[in-house]
Amino acid sequence: MMKLNRHIILGLVVATLALPAGTAAASSAQDAPDMSYILNVQQGWKIQGQNRIEALYAQQRRPQRKISASRAKAAAMRQHRGAKFVNVQLVNQATYRVRLQKNGRIVDVYVDAYTGQVKN
Repeated sequence: MMKLNRHIILGLVVATLALPAGTAAASSAQDAPDMSYILNVQQGWKIQGQNRIEALYAQQRRPQRKISASRAKAAAMRQHRGAKFVNVQLVNQATYRVRLQKNGRIVDVYVDAYTGQVKN
């Protein structure tokens, strides 16, 4: 019986604290601009700089999973045909460094760990 009373009292306290926040959100929603205006502005942005906006969204959108080191190696080897593989290393959370040897020189190729695109 004591636990039930505690739960009821806790529920009332939480509801009382949440009430002012809900009323403030409702009053600010009345002051919001017309949605048709917002949609027209967004369409105007898309018309003016469609490629720029898509590029910004593409940078923010990343897959949750990283590619494997062997896929990073394959991407680097496609970029530098005829090179010999030396090693691959994850240098930070988003970049693999693939070391290749080509014409007696060491070449570092940086590959995005999420998309698999060669950065340099």
